[in-house]
Amino acid sequence: MQPAQQSESLRHFARHLFLVSRMHVERNKAKKDVDEHLGRMRKSIIRMTLDYTDLDRLREKIENLVHLERQYAKFFKPEDRETQELKSRITGLEQELKNERESKLGIIGENDEKIKQLAESLEKVKNNMKHLLMEKAKRQHRLNALEQKIREKVDTGKYFSS
Repeated sequence: MQPAQQSESLRHFARHLFLVSRMHVERNKAKKDVDEHLGRMRKSIIRMTLDYTDLDRLREKIENLVHLERQYAKFFKPEDRETQELKSRITGLEQELKNERESKLGIIGENDEKIKQLAESLEKVKNNMKHLLMEKAKRQHRLNALEQKIREKVDTGKYFSS
């Protein structure tokens, strides 16, 4: 398992543990509240001071306890087939996305390598062109110097007048 997957699994576990523990604490608090209220109602029955509001408050507290029990039970219910299929599909899509990302990174790497090679080739062509232009300039300079020497040695007036 890769470190990123381990940290993701650890985060998921820690989050789940936190939610379950919080729900457990709330459920126990609601149970204690109902028990205390029942205890007060028993004393009220003995004293003959039981009131309808006591029954209404007990009903609310029991509904709250039932609601919290349902939420707590959701954490421990076995996964149904549809949930299992969705999780496997998500895992498959994540793997497909990972493969796609790796292939794109491979293509980008190949393109970068090609661009680097083309840049090097272009640089070589530029250097070769500069070298050829310098050679041409040297050749032109030698040609001009040779032409000037020929003009100095040959008397063009004699050559054309004969």
